[in-house]
Formats: sequence, C-alpha cells, structure tokens
Amino acid sequence: MGSFKKMVSRVAAAAAVALSVVAVSAPPAGAAASDFIYSGQDYGYAGASFDWTGRSSIGNIDLIVSDWGCDAKPVYAYFLFYTGSLTPDTTPTRRYDYSGCDEGDYTTYNNLTWSISGDSITYLGVVVCRDASNGPCKVGGLSGRNPYA
Repeated sequence: MGSFKKMVSRVAAAAAVALSVVAVSAPPAGAAASDFIYSGQDYGYAGASFDWTGRSSIGNIDLIVSDWGCDAKPVYAYFLFYTGSLTPDTTPTRRYDYSGCDEGDYTTYNNLTWSISGDSITYLGVVVCRDASNGPCKVGGLSGRNPYA
C-alpha cells in the first residue's frame, strides 16, 4: 500500500507542476508575447521578431531581408499567417533587399504592425523569395501559437 501512496503522491505533484506551467505560459493581461521566425535559403534570408498584441494583431515587427544571390535579382519577404480556422493567407506588402551577392548587407524594416478584422491570427511565418519569373519562394518555420487566439 505504501508504494501506491507514493505513486499517487508523484502523480499529484506532476499534475501540480503541469498546471503551473500552463498558467505561466499565458502572458499576463497587457503584456505582449514575443516570438522570432526566419527563412534562410541559398539566395537570401528573411527573419523577424515580433510581439503578439491581440487575437488578430501583431506589433513591434522588426524584419531583416538579405539578398545573398549573385544573380542581379533582388530578394523580398512577406508574411504567411493562419487564421483561426487554420486557413493560410498572406500579407500584401513585399519588402525588398537590393544589396545582392553579400551576406553582410541587408535591409531592415522596423516597428511594423499587422492586423486583420473578423478573425484571429493563429500562426505566423516569413516567406523569402527571389524576384524572378520562376521564383523561388520558401516559407521558414512557423511561430508558436498566438496566445491570445
């Protein structure tokens, strides 16, 4: 019977830890949850840090776009996002870097914001593309889930 009590005690302790982790992972009211996403390809790179500011809004976006190709074709980036029903969509603005052929040169876009109406933004990804008739474009890994959605 003693080992059964120990097992029940361990399960209860593990459950208490799990509940405290869940409670800590949600941002406090008024605080922004931060994230970072990127996509790196042989022709270029795009990376962004940002804050989830609500169920349908993202703020404080700092985006870096870098053209690594030596092909006279600029690189641009835009964002892919998933709505509350997990339907993919994209932002309409392309943000370019024309430096070309140099990993040390890049273009930054700071303090950007994005929001949609009538739905939530669940996940965010950044897409990097080479500006050519056949692309290519590549999305990097997605952000963590929006804690407000």
